[in-house]
Amino acid sequence: MFLRVIFTTVLLGSTIIVQFKGRESLIAPPFLVLYGLIGTIYLLTFVYILVFKRFRPALSFAYLQIGLDTVFVTLLIYVTGGIASVFSFLYLVVIVYASMLLYKKGSFVMAILCSIQYGAMMDLEYYGILRPFFTQANLSIHTYEPAYVLYKVVMTMVACFLVAFLSSHLAQQTLKSEAELEAKQQDLKQLEAFNASIVHSMDSGLLTLGSSNTITSFNRAAEQITGFEGEEVLGKSLAAIFPGVVEHLTAPGEFSQKRLQRYDVEFKKKNGAVGYLGFSVSSLMEPDGRAIGKLLIFQDLTALKIMEAHIKRVDKLAAVGEMAAGIAHEIKNPLASMTGSIQLLKDQISETSVTQKLMRIALREADRLNGLTNDFLLFARPNSGKAEAVELGTAIDETLELFQQDAVRHNGVRVVRHVAPDIWTKMDPKHIRQVLWNLLLNAAEAIDGKGTIEVSAQIIRDSVQLAIRDDGCGIPEETQKTVFDPFFTTKAHGTGLGLSIVHRLVESYGGRVDVQSKEGQGTTFILHLKRIDPPGRAQAGLLP
Repeated sequence: MFLRVIFTTVLLGSTIIVQFKGRESLIAPPFLVLYGLIGTIYLLTFVYILVFKRFRPALSFAYLQIGLDTVFVTLLIYVTGGIASVFSFLYLVVIVYASMLLYKKGSFVMAILCSIQYGAMMDLEYYGILRPFFTQANLSIHTYEPAYVLYKVVMTMVACFLVAFLSSHLAQQTLKSEAELEAKQQDLKQLEAFNASIVHSMDSGLLTLGSSNTITSFNRAAEQITGFEGEEVLGKSLAAIFPGVVEHLTAPGEFSQKRLQRYDVEFKKKNGAVGYLGFSVSSLMEPDGRAIGKLLIFQDLTALKIMEAHIKRVDKLAAVGEMAAGIAHEIKNPLASMTGSIQLLKDQISETSVTQKLMRIALREADRLNGLTNDFLLFARPNSGKAEAVELGTAIDETLELFQQDAVRHNGVRVVRHVAPDIWTKMDPKHIRQVLWNLLLNAAEAIDGKGTIEVSAQIIRDSVQLAIRDDGCGIPEETQKTVFDPFFTTKAHGTGLGLSIVHRLVESYGGRVDVQSKEGQGTTFILHLKRIDPPGRAQAGLLP
């Protein structure tokens, strides 16, 4: 409708200028006919717009408009000279856009209408019934041979049908191509959505790099592992996220495009936490084999590394414990004999001040050696004890009450308790108290002057997490791997068995001990214990 108005304004306006240039009056009958034709087209276009907006017609409305266009073309040819008019080609234009909108059937219908109208107009003009405007005598239809007139009519009709056939065929091919293209685009969108779903559903982090090692994609698992959002890293250098990875990519001979490379590196998350990363690198290739970037797939190995260190520590302590158990037994037996012998000698010899002093020293040191041997045996082979249901809050309160009365605890140490109620685990009560006592004592000795010890317990999933934090001197990073080794101590006085016993006792009940510390910022020992249901409610059937 819009293009029809443009055509009417330009083509018919220029026709008035060319056809009637030099004439004295612009209100002669031919001009009035053209004016009427232009006005009718404008009026009909306005009506078309109203009908289209109100009723939203489709096929029949298109047939009506294009059918009327054939009539307007016939009138234009008649006004501009009949057989001598230069506008007979407009029939072909109408047929072409009919084939675009109405396809094969519509184009042939319009070809028939054009042929009938053109043939009828030529017949009426030939027999003198119609006389075109502004046709010079030497251009009248009667100046042509009848054969030429017939030839002109037949060729125009043949052209109409030929154009209808060709244009409708092209329109059908275009429609088919558009449908195939749309189907392929839809398949492509589905494939892209499917691929994106796979990438974002991966448990492993995935990122791609451009030729300059800038990040071009970053999946959801990568966001969770690193703590960075995709928008924060896209377009940035890989060094901003994984500087350790960049060192491997840029090292000579490290990276090969033909085989997959895998590395383990230390990395720092957005929140500053340090973890371990396992990543593999491969090339992104074009179908022709040209490298366009790199693909990195990585996993957070922090928990795995912690578990690996725990297993190594358990294996190491188990081996040491087996050896220590035998040594402790060998020491304990002769020590008992020595102690008994000294007691007998004490009763039989004269009680001089020097003798009694030497006897007391011998017995005191024997008792100390016996206590050390007992601790050594407890570390080497912790007895299973009498495991029973223990309410953790009660055990903590009992131990804290004794700890706060102990002379070892400095006056400046404050104990804060954050223990969730009704947390139950299964251990020997003596063992849980001994574990708590050793950790509290260790925390108090790490505080120089005033400080705070925080004891907290909570349920995380199906396990109990018991944490004892202090704000003392902290443990150097290189020392943290050996704090559970027997006889390892940084104190002037101490056996170095306290933390080793804690580790062995917790491990004997299927638990785990982790340590987190920064030098000068304090230390946290975290115990992971098995959680059980409260005995009373479990027996009453209130818990599943």
